Amino acid sequence: MTTLGNQEHVLKYKVAVAGLRKANDPLRLAHAVRHLGDAYRHAGQTSEAEACYVEALSIYRSRDDRNTLDLANAIRGYAVLKNETGSWQEAKLLWQEAHDLYLSVGVTAGVAGSAGRLALLAQREGDLQKSSELLREAIAAAESAGDPEVLQHVREISAQIEQ
Repeated sequence: MTTLGNQEHVLKYKVAVAGLRKANDPLRLAHAVRHLGDAYRHAGQTSEAEACYVEALSIYRSRDDRNTLDLANAIRGYAVLKNETGSWQEAKLLWQEAHDLYLSVGVTAGVAGSAGRLALLAQREGDLQKSSELLREAIAAAESAGDPEVLQHVREISAQIEQ
């Protein structure tokens, strides 16, 4: 996506968040704030993205009526950001939490992606056995999901691990 496209997404979600801050619907607000975080991350604005993820997660975690998948997706976005900024231990904890949530709701695409990211982090730590186990889990989940993008993502992770 181009920088202009990224900024358009940021603006779109800033407007949505501003409107939802006036409404009394915290879960919709958390959803929009998470998407604003994604837009900021894609635009390379990491500190703004982090603030959004922290806010969205705070809202989700404070609500008993939250949707588990929405929480997992918010955690995933924050984990991606932590990976991108080299905060490996924080990323690992976040990826593990997202992985467990995706497992709990049976979202195999999420299981595949999170297991793949955990496999990369295990390899980075020198735990080749754990990395191999997680990669096998990612491959099986990706095949089960049957989503070509997920399969491609796991293939790319596998290629990185095999280097």
